[in-house]
Amino acid sequence: MNEKVKRLLTPEGVQDLLPGLAGQKREVERGIQEIFGRWGYREVSTPAFEYSANFVGDMKAELEDKTYRFSDERGRSLVLRPDFTLPLARVAATYLAGEVKPLRLCYGGNIYRYASSRQGKQRELAQAGVELIGCAGAGSDAEVIALAAGVLKELGLSEFTLCLGHVGFLQKLLDSYGVEQEAGDQIKDFFNKKDFVSLKDMVNSLPLSETIKENILRIPALRGGKEVLSEAAGMAPEGAAHDSLDTLAEIWQALDDYGVSSFITLDLGLVRTMEYYTGMVFEGYTTGMGYPICGGGRYDQLLGNFGPEQPAVGFALNLDHLLDVLQRIKKLPAVSGFTYMAYEQGSRQRAFAAALELRAQGQKVVVDTEYRTKDDALCESKARGALRMLYFISEVAEDEVVSGEDETTC
Repeated sequence: MNEKVKRLLTPEGVQDLLPGLAGQKREVERGIQEIFGRWGYREVSTPAFEYSANFVGDMKAELEDKTYRFSDERGRSLVLRPDFTLPLARVAATYLAGEVKPLRLCYGGNIYRYASSRQGKQRELAQAGVELIGCAGAGSDAEVIALAAGVLKELGLSEFTLCLGHVGFLQKLLDSYGVEQEAGDQIKDFFNKKDFVSLKDMVNSLPLSETIKENILRIPALRGGKEVLSEAAGMAPEGAAHDSLDTLAEIWQALDDYGVSSFITLDLGLVRTMEYYTGMVFEGYTTGMGYPICGGGRYDQLLGNFGPEQPAVGFALNLDHLLDVLQRIKKLPAVSGFTYMAYEQGSRQRAFAAALELRAQGQKVVVDTEYRTKDDALCESKARGALRMLYFISEVAEDEVVSGEDETTC
């Protein structure tokens, strides 16, 4: 491959958005932020790169092999932002520490995660999301889930499911069964990957009773409405995991009051990749998309990395996946048309003035950069796909009735 051809390529895991789709994406982003604002969330913008030391504890371990690292001129280690939650936690614990709680913050932008070329995954991901900081309880959990459902509905999705789980259920159940941490982590990894064949082989190899083995293998089937909670309670020893189930019951009731419970599926085998989650977790799916279009959960210990611990919950929308879905169901924002202006000699100033006036009214106007005959201008207008053409002609004799412009629908 020669050098000129190489210059035409983009790196693996990134993409160009061409005219049309790029503008539609911007409109989707604008609409999402507008919805967040109506719920009282205030937009925050954070840097595209951070000190690598900020990604600490379990989160650092989770992202260790997925971050893009580089050094600044002083040799300090930096990372391209692989996640939005931690930067917003940093902002909340520093600049906004003295504000009245809870904080309702929202954001939009790109994150960067390394993925093997064999996985075929994007490495630059567009997200938009919210964080509700300083508020504990099922009510705040339900708010962010209801907001996620509201956004998806306003974007035009009618068929989607928000799968709702709780990290405490599986963890406390495994603890009560006497499963050691290493084995428990492996089980959760299989749950996350939906690798139920390996899960069965691994569970059957553990020194557990047949009843306990059967219970662990039943967990992925604990999906459905609130009746699932009663079935799950029967699997847990007295007192184990019941607080997690009670929380889910409260969240469900609140979501029913919001009027969105028809979009909710309880999924007690749901495991998300980030280790900072401490309570409720959820993911959103829609027909024809094998990846989540949104997801989030509660993380009550993350802010402790920057100051006092505070309860917090949030979620993020995957805009790249959403665009694919909206394109497929033909719900992308319409691309507004534009007016094409052309002029003959002596009329350019009037054309420019008219264009400024229309643009001030919010209309899109393209003005030609050279003189054209009317026939040439009409052909150019059609080639560009303009909604209409305005053609400016020179002044003529005073006794002729002309407006100085000619309008043609294309």
